[in-house]
Amino acid sequence: MKPRLVIAQICAAIFAFSLDRFSKSWVIENLSGVVVRPLLDGFMQLHLTENTGAAFSLGRDNGGLMTAIAAIVTTLLIGWAFWRHKVNPDTFILEKIGAGLILGGAFGNLYDRFSLGRVTDFLQFTFIDFPIFNVADALIDVGIALIFIDLFRHGKQEN
Repeated sequence: MKPRLVIAQICAAIFAFSLDRFSKSWVIENLSGVVVRPLLDGFMQLHLTENTGAAFSLGRDNGGLMTAIAAIVTTLLIGWAFWRHKVNPDTFILEKIGAGLILGGAFGNLYDRFSLGRVTDFLQFTFIDFPIFNVADALIDVGIALIFIDLFRHGKQEN
């Protein structure tokens, strides 16, 4: 077993959760009352909004149900991470970091749901019509991408 892999996963989760909490706190403090603020001209802007639903506002206005579903999904993700570690403790580093980012992002949004009853979203692409999202959402996507990259790089190869 490689303890550095577990440490990498834990550090990735802490990083994702912390960056998400910091970004949401900053946005709430600095954008309340502001409709839109450019971030990267022609690419992205800050647009503070609240989301009681899930991704793409699915389940909007059903905050309690969405919180319950998010808690169940997060619990399943934790279970999956433990299972992967038990089945293959020497998993490749990209999978561990990816899983850590997914868990940290999931906890970031779950924290919002339990503390606010909604998720704070604020990142909006300006060049395409895409739902407003947050740092946790972006890091979850990065985590998924890292796991897929690891799968494609190593396939069914075992350490």
